[in-house]
Parts: sequence; C-alpha cells; structure tokens
Amino acid sequence: MAQRLLTAAVVVVAAAGYLFVCTGPTDTAVDQPGVGAVEGVTPAGGDLDLRQVSISADLAPGYTGYLVIDGIEVAEDDLRRVEALNQVFLSPQVDSRWAELEPGPHQASVVYWRIGEDPSTSATFSWRFSLH
Repeated sequence: MAQRLLTAAVVVVAAAGYLFVCTGPTDTAVDQPGVGAVEGVTPAGGDLDLRQVSISADLAPGYTGYLVIDGIEVAEDDLRRVEALNQVFLSPQVDSRWAELEPGPHQASVVYWRIGEDPSTSATFSWRFSLH
C-alpha cells in the first residue's frame, strides 16, 4: 500500500514538472526577433541559406531603420522599404558592393528607432547567418 502511494506521488510530481516545463513561463531575451521592435529577420539567425536570399528586417509599427551587413552600413540606394509594413530589405543596385554576397558566414544588423524621433536614439539588433 505504501509503495503504491509513493509511486502515485512520484507520477503526480513528474507530471506537474512536465507541465511546468512545457507551459510555464519562458525567459525570452528582449533582443530576439518577435520581441520588441524587431518582429523578424531574414534569413533567420543561424540559417544556412542560398546566396540569392533576401536579407531583411521586419520592424514593429512605428519604427524605421536601416541595414548593416558585415559591419558596413548599406547605402539608401541599396535598400528597399515597405513603409506601410515597416520593413527594410537589401535590394542592391547592379554596381553595388552588395550585388553578390560571398558564400560563408555573414553578420547583419538592423539599426532602428521610432519614426519621428532622432536616429541618435537608435538601437541595434544583430544576427548571423551563412550563405552557400
């Protein structure tokens, strides 16, 4: 009888622990896409993608910004903006340094700030990806 009670107690504690881990609170960092001003980035951080992939950032409503690739700010001529959706894309001109990204690892950043505020109030979100 005591052994059955002990077994039942262990099962209940294990089930409660499982439920807590699966549905309990999470510790999500503010600088992850989907949290705060940066709603998403392409390619996703850590991805291995084709060299033709579109590099972009999707910002929350009320934000604007620009891209930095491998530590170099992308010129406005090489950006495409979808203002209504607060998105910014790398869209290089034919003669741009960004016309063809080399295979291998890259780091991208989006520098962003609230529309109507001074860009000096900006924050930066960075992510890494690789191209093949």
